Amino acid sequence: MNNYLENDNTLESNFRSIYLFGRNVATYKFAFAKTLLELGESNKSFVSLEELSPIFAKYMLEHIRNGKRQITSQSSKFISALDLFHQNQITWEQLLEVTEKVGFNNVIDAFHNIPNGGLDKRFYEKSIQGKTLGITLTDSIYLLNESCQKENIFSEIEGRWNLVENAWTERNPKLEVQFDTELEQFFFIKPMTPQQFMLSHERINLTSARKPLNGYQKGKCFYCYRPISIESNQLNTCDIDHFVPLSTQFNSTHDLDLNGVWNLVLSCQDCNRGEVNGKFARLPENYLLERLYKRNEYLIESNHPLKETIIMRTGKNPQQRASFLNTMYSFAMSVSRAKWQPKFEYDVGF
Repeated sequence: MNNYLENDNTLESNFRSIYLFGRNVATYKFAFAKTLLELGESNKSFVSLEELSPIFAKYMLEHIRNGKRQITSQSSKFISALDLFHQNQITWEQLLEVTEKVGFNNVIDAFHNIPNGGLDKRFYEKSIQGKTLGITLTDSIYLLNESCQKENIFSEIEGRWNLVENAWTERNPKLEVQFDTELEQFFFIKPMTPQQFMLSHERINLTSARKPLNGYQKGKCFYCYRPISIESNQLNTCDIDHFVPLSTQFNSTHDLDLNGVWNLVLSCQDCNRGEVNGKFARLPENYLLERLYKRNEYLIESNHPLKETIIMRTGKNPQQRASFLNTMYSFAMSVSRAKWQPKFEYDVGF
């Protein structure tokens, strides 16, 4: 976690560290992060809990409607109220009343907390005006909203949220996430009893693979550090690239798991398939393997369920994971010695 901000203390990286690495016992942090981004588009400074409530509840309801689990505890007055509203058993006004009273109890004070302490950069301060409780937005949230990364960040939050709620819903932190190469989507096969297994395989779609991967690369191309977009049809829309080329599998009788999360990176189009110096099916130079290891360790420092997927495939400790990558790289190099590296790398990596 410390390494994530070590060479890059930007507002974008600070905000990302909250929803990528912060402790999750409920999904409130994701909804609150979206709420802050929306408020950052306004010119307000002090925002009361009454004003926060409809925005916060709106984002929570989007996921309540999915029927996925949003909290690890057995009960929550706030979650119960959201469920009741979704079932048309209470009014919008009644939901907002509950939201204002109990919805922020475990998110406002803890939002800036990350492993090993709190962030130096803060996006709001808890405050009171007269007898009215609320938050005062700092310049940081307004500046973040001017960033070219804002749209990426909003999508990343959604991708992370999807992963967490699915792991909680299945009550299984060791779900193995797989990658659909055609849809470019993460999914898992729901565990079944032997009787169910004979009937069907239930596939649970999680999220576009770009969303959860992008934050750990800080919105930059894995190879050249150029800013990328995870939104479709943009000039800088990224590609999902296999670090060790898929063609390596053709020379092995064993499943190398090259579609595994550990081997997937986001690349700008020029690096991946550009006419001048595209990577295509070439193996990246050795120094880039260390970068892949570092990116994977970022994923492992967060939870549910990409962490467990990488650990299951590559090893239980850093030494085993480094050895796995070196072994895969050596085999790929024995198959094809055609190496590649970007012609230029921008400043500040990940």
